[in-house]
Amino acid sequence: MYPRILDFHPVNTVSFTMTLARNCVLPMIVSKGNDQVPMTTKFESRQDVAVIRNYGHLLAQLSAVVPDGIVAFFPSYHYLESTFASWYEQHIVEQIQRNKLLFVETQDAEETSLALAAYHRACENGRGAVLLSVVRGRVSEGIDFGFVLVGTRQQGIP
Repeated sequence: MYPRILDFHPVNTVSFTMTLARNCVLPMIVSKGNDQVPMTTKFESRQDVAVIRNYGHLLAQLSAVVPDGIVAFFPSYHYLESTFASWYEQHIVEQIQRNKLLFVETQDAEETSLALAAYHRACENGRGAVLLSVVRGRVSEGIDFGFVLVGTRQQGIP
């Protein structure tokens, strides 16, 4: 389906068996922001202010409509930190925090454990939370989010 939508021809295609019922999965591909700037994950566009802004606005919009928890995955800690700094300067962090509490995975195991525990509490008590995480980081490897994780968002390919 996605090769037709995005008009590309994959070199390799692999199918995996789903362990979840299909009615609870809604894959979406967002190709442009509200300003019609392409939302690309090309390495050379990583520092493009418009692209970073659009990813932040997308997360803010998702946080307004997705209940409970959202985990947003980034390709590296460095990219997560630089994106977060840009969102902070552009007041996007404030927009997200109007809807949900915001937590960030760090390379420090103790800090990340505290952030993850606070994330779970915020989701369980109905406030909801967003966790900014790293693909192949501590949070992405084997942690069971149970029913508190409603949405995930992948930004870029590591």
